[in-house]
Amino acid sequence: MKFEELPQSFRDEMKALLGGDYEEYAASFEAGRIFGLRVNTWKTEPEFLEEQLPFHMSAVPWTDNGFYYEEEDRPSRNPFYYAGLYYLQEPSAMAPAALLPVRPGDRVLDLCAAPGGKSTELGARLKGEGLFFLMISAIQGQRPF
Repeated sequence: MKFEELPQSFRDEMKALLGGDYEEYAASFEAGRIFGLRVNTWKTEPEFLEEQLPFHMSAVPWTDNGFYYEEEDRPSRNPFYYAGLYYLQEPSAMAPAALLPVRPGDRVLDLCAAPGGKSTELGARLKGEGLFFLMISAIQGQRPF
């Protein structure tokens, strides 16, 4: 979607909210999509996949197990993907789980667990110790409670 196609009221609200960052935000609509994958550390190590995968990968700076890849790499066609060794996830979506201090033995409640990218990362960080509760997002506007 082009930024100019957004309702003027939304653009005005974003300008008020973002202030000096508004122009950069507006320009981001013209930028190409960024592709990322997150290594499932419950099953393998990032270094292993970095060596084994035939992709153009570079590290996502805010997480230890995230990588950028190029569109032509097609990681959803690799057997490691079907084995669950990595999850395809937009790099900015990796930030919340990377910043939360979840450790083995913790109790975690995920209130927006769909489709489950952040949940799988937080679950892997528990390393089989602790509890993980999740609530699947409401379907068609119905509230789950």
